[in-house]
Amino acid sequence: MKKSILLSLMAVVLMVACEDNVQTMGSSVQPSSDAITVCADTFHLSSYNDPVDYIYSRPDSFLLGSFYDSRIGTTRAEIMAQVACPVGFTYPEGAEVDSVELYLYYNTWFGDGYSPMRINVYEMNKSTFDYEGDYPSNLEVEDYCDKSELLGTRLVTAAQPTDSVYSSSTGGYTYYVRFCFSSDFADRFFKDDAYTSVEDFVQFFKGLYITSDFGTACMLNINQMDMTAYYHFTYQKEGRDTLVYNYKNFPANAEVRQVNRIVHPDRDEVMQNIDSITYLASPAQVFTTIRIPVKRLCDTVQSNLGEKRPYVNSASIRIDLIGVDDEKWCRPSNYCLLIRESAVDRFFLDKESVSDTCSILSQIASTEISADNYKYYYSFDISTILLDELRKEPEQRAEYLNMTLLPVTVETTTDSYGNTSVSTVKHQQGMTFSTIKSGMSESEPMKISLLYSGL
Repeated sequence: MKKSILLSLMAVVLMVACEDNVQTMGSSVQPSSDAITVCADTFHLSSYNDPVDYIYSRPDSFLLGSFYDSRIGTTRAEIMAQVACPVGFTYPEGAEVDSVELYLYYNTWFGDGYSPMRINVYEMNKSTFDYEGDYPSNLEVEDYCDKSELLGTRLVTAAQPTDSVYSSSTGGYTYYVRFCFSSDFADRFFKDDAYTSVEDFVQFFKGLYITSDFGTACMLNINQMDMTAYYHFTYQKEGRDTLVYNYKNFPANAEVRQVNRIVHPDRDEVMQNIDSITYLASPAQVFTTIRIPVKRLCDTVQSNLGEKRPYVNSASIRIDLIGVDDEKWCRPSNYCLLIRESAVDRFFLDKESVSDTCSILSQIASTEISADNYKYYYSFDISTILLDELRKEPEQRAEYLNMTLLPVTVETTTDSYGNTSVSTVKHQQGMTFSTIKSGMSESEPMKISLLYSGL
């Protein structure tokens, strides 16, 4: 019995000894110089306002009107649009024109819906658009229209639907503004030979220039534009003349080109001497440039890691917003894009996809800091971009990497498995505004939090 107990105790001692050897085997084989080094650092960033002269965009809806904001000045939005040609269309024999009318449909507006605005419609009588061309949002009106052909003018208020139609099924209005053009214009438009081809039609009628010259408190969000030719004709039915009224629609749709012209005539004067805060505003208004001190950052990483190969585990930039009011009409953009400054125009012209080597997308987020009080922010991880900088030779690194922060809209697709992904990123064309804490903020300056390792 004693012999059995002694053998059992010896077995336990041997097992413990073996386990201890296994646990220390890795550290005894691996030299201390081969251990993984993990570090964390924080770097302050500088930022500044970047007033935008223009954007390239093919919007689905169009702003129209003027709006003044004491922080960023006046935004003036105009529309230049071709209308689609019904190729091969002919009017019935004996048809007579009644009128040609323009309908501007809108479903929302920005600002004070009871503030009056005057809308003027001119004919583009000098030049027109190439469908495949790219046009900046600040193009010169004088290149396309001399304003000698005023087709119509209206004084309207967005919230009082003078022309609009009430729907009993929805309990709401279909909002639109109607213009009735002159009989001379209608007679001129009533020609079959104008519809033989798209090329012939855009030379016959180059398009419309729609602008506003009164009111600075409201902008319409136009979601549909139709020019309609009304006519009548008679035909024989059972030996009697039958009168028929009909119309032909000429929509400003995706088959032809439209440009939402956006200008800011007094922005530079209004935004003088601003440095402790920066803005994000659309459309084509103000972006923010963020300067990342990549040389200092890379020098610090290499100093801490020595000869080890660097890896960036995370490089987080949080953009905190100031004074977001849920009740205000002009809200921050739902999405923002942080992109290399040199790639902005190319990204939108070539319809590129978001790539973590060049651009990072963020959706607005919030945290509750007290009852019904939220802090809003965007967050970005630029670890892949910084790793690319770290892998460069020291003499190839610039002192700073400039990145542009701008408001965008996002389109998504869903596959057969229910997975949703971003398919398209476009410039934000709606009225959005937010104030962000810059690198000079005293309370919470903009910074990048870096977690990196070396092996």
